[in-house]
Amino acid sequence: MTVDVRLYRELEGAELEEWAQLVSKAYPPGERRLGSDLHWADLDAQTDYLILLRHDSELRACAWVTKKTISVSGHEIRVAGIRGVVTDPGYRRRGYGRLVMARAHELMGTFSDCDFAVLFSSVMAVPFYEHLGWRAIPEPVSCDQPDGRIDYTAALPTAPVMVLALHEPAELPSGPVYVASLPW
Repeated sequence: MTVDVRLYRELEGAELEEWAQLVSKAYPPGERRLGSDLHWADLDAQTDYLILLRHDSELRACAWVTKKTISVSGHEIRVAGIRGVVTDPGYRRRGYGRLVMARAHELMGTFSDCDFAVLFSSVMAVPFYEHLGWRAIPEPVSCDQPDGRIDYTAALPTAPVMVLALHEPAELPSGPVYVASLPW
């Protein structure tokens, strides 16, 4: 088993196709998911990394890591972000997602300009992330959509935005959170 980290801009076409196939396998086209009607940020070749877990030479799990600037009570802070955590449906509950997240935590810990990581959780993944040390942001979280700013917390109350301290001691400032972009 190998867990690799690759910058998006350095990925080859075959690797991106392998990733796209895994995503299609985990989330078949046309399948409705909570939040699927939202617009999500594009990947960024300058800031995004793909974590790839292969077992028996096959991609079994992956996640993207990015950096973004958010606002908490009007104060801008730089955060690392997690998106697109995917495990092959035939290989779930074998620790692959946990290993991908461990590697993501390790990578984000090297970001000296980020004290926190943020992710937009799915409903089913909340216990998984909580077990890894993430916690739901208790304050309202808003983000941008093509038609303007929305209250993400109200729109998806069972799918919280979660935070993880990357460097101890670190306490996320309290107050409303504004992701001044599309969610990632």
